[in-house]
Amino acid sequence: MPAPAIAFDRVVKRFGDHLAVDHVSLDIPERQFLALVGASGSGKTTLLKLVNRLVDADDGSVRVAGEDVRAADPPTLRRGIGYVFQGIGLFPHLSVAANIAAVPRLLRWDAAAIDARVGELLDLVDLPRDVARRLPAALSGGQRQRVGVARALAARPKVMLYDEPFGALDPLTRDALATRVRALHDDLGLTSVMVTHDMAEALLIADRVVVVAQGRIAADAAPRDLLRGHPDPAVAAMIATPRRAAERLAAL
Repeated sequence: MPAPAIAFDRVVKRFGDHLAVDHVSLDIPERQFLALVGASGSGKTTLLKLVNRLVDADDGSVRVAGEDVRAADPPTLRRGIGYVFQGIGLFPHLSVAANIAAVPRLLRWDAAAIDARVGELLDLVDLPRDVARRLPAALSGGQRQRVGVARALAARPKVMLYDEPFGALDPLTRDALATRVRALHDDLGLTSVMVTHDMAEALLIADRVVVVAQGRIAADAAPRDLLRGHPDPAVAAMIATPRRAAERLAAL
């Protein structure tokens, strides 16, 4: 049986006296799209950052493709894992093309391969190729976030991490980009982990939803199974919110 794409084994992480991650064990198979859902401070973002060593565990282990991440050089590890976050973090003084090419340049790809990859990625995220010459400030928020996705995919990673990637976008742009991200996940055979506080978004985009509360896993199920109900009152309340919204829309 192949090793999970990502595996947490009794992972613990503290920040001072705060126990952010409390003995979490979680296996994520290859090609699964998993959503980590929870309130602010629940530990979901810390779990995500443990995968690419933006945060290191105090105890337990995190493995990517069977290898303990603590055995890897952090910059080398991160170049092989795509990472997209809400703040986007594009280099404002570099063109869109240069932003997308950042990791391939670090990996010493030749210029022709980089140029071809930039064009390919702009096509993948549904941006016209002429944006390659523009600075990020000349783009809309949705366009910048698409460039962030393209940059994360540049070195052909098999694992993608998304930290609240759509939170700052308007509803129409958010829905369009979420749909595109899911399509890219399927088309490229990725393993994707997305942090969100939006249960409706998680239910609609993910294969599996893990609800995190106080550093522990409160629920772990496929969307269809979660919608059948859950014994934990806090999880049940989170599930009820998008259901109530759907019922109100149907009533209108």
